[in-house]
Amino acid sequence: MQLFGRFTRLLLLALGGLSLGCQTVREPLPASGPGWRVQEGQALWRPRVRLPELGGELVMASHADGNCVIEFAKAPLPLLVAQTTRTNWFIEFPAQRRRFAGRGAPSARFAWLYLRAALAGEPLPKGYRFDRRAEGRWRLENTRSGEALEGFLAP
Repeated sequence: MQLFGRFTRLLLLALGGLSLGCQTVREPLPASGPGWRVQEGQALWRPRVRLPELGGELVMASHADGNCVIEFAKAPLPLLVAQTTRTNWFIEFPAQRRRFAGRGAPSARFAWLYLRAALAGEPLPKGYRFDRRAEGRWRLENTRSGEALEGFLAP
């Protein structure tokens, strides 16, 4: 059963990458294969100050070239799907039917777009704080908006 769940997540990530291809990325971005690292875990997300935290499953597929696809879901539906490449970014909130995309550096408005960079020890935009915690846990916070992500990903 766990194999089926993992296959389903990978399939969703791959389909997300394919559907994003015509939006912001010229070629479909696969979420598995050579150079890709897929990690699964749990996260709490607080979209803004005074909003409650949402808990869910987190899947992050990152490539050595900096490309990344993230899915944060509360079974059975994804709450958000985010994708970054060296030249484009995209984030979608399916339940709200909202999408945002752009070229160049990811929008500092969405912490999810900086999770891979934070975990890799790369510089973050002004107003962001990243802390590593015990037992592989981490916290990424946009101190301006109050958006915060806290969680862990299995190695």
